[in-house]
Amino acid sequence: MIRGLYIAASGMITRQVQQENLSNDIANINTPGYKKDKTALKTFEEVMIENKDRIVNGKSYKNVIGKMDMGVGIDDVKTDYSQGILEETSRNLDFAINGEGFFTVVDDNNNKYYTRDGRFKIDSDGNLRTIEGYKVLGLNENNDEAEINVKDSDFKLSSDGSFESSNGKMKFLISSFNTQDLQKSSSNFYISNSKPNIANSDVKQGYLEKSNVDAIEVITNMITIMRNYESSQKVLQQMDETLGKTVNEVGSVR
Repeated sequence: MIRGLYIAASGMITRQVQQENLSNDIANINTPGYKKDKTALKTFEEVMIENKDRIVNGKSYKNVIGKMDMGVGIDDVKTDYSQGILEETSRNLDFAINGEGFFTVVDDNNNKYYTRDGRFKIDSDGNLRTIEGYKVLGLNENNDEAEINVKDSDFKLSSDGSFESSNGKMKFLISSFNTQDLQKSSSNFYISNSKPNIANSDVKQGYLEKSNVDAIEVITNMITIMRNYESSQKVLQQMDETLGKTVNEVGSVR
């Protein structure tokens, strides 16, 4: 009976974590470049159930009843990096990556971050920055990394993805990774301790990549998870009532 309480409770905890991840996806459905998370589940090890009710010649023997599943838990939360739909904005400082890779940016302490969110702005010094204030990195004509400083906000990408900057022709530094090496950071950024490769993905100006969250899929999953949570909750309540009767009624003197 007590074991059943733990199994039902583990199911409720698991569904709660799933619901929280789906809620975060819903909250970021309109965030450009956002990638949804998927929760992987695992079952705990099965337990062999047996008793010694079988008695032969006054001796009790083990009687195997079968195996019992010990419930379900969270195995891992993995990010789905599939491409989102590109939406035209006609804003000159909006950019979208069509293909693999991430824009490479640095904060004021030169810590590198990676993002698919291409909403940029230009500061008073002409530096191209993210809306959070991180500087955007590019590659100069010598293929060296450099901060992007543009002469004016009307710069245009050429057919090969290059553009004129204060330091001559440059391209965006698009970094690609084995996605297992990436970790989500705050504000739609990713971090990695591994060395990235340079991707030759197409960068489109005047576009933004929408999040890859499917609203219908998320709502359907939320309904399913809520029903599973309620089922585990009812089982838990019934077991609690049974235990209450056992403690208060069984063996009482009448």
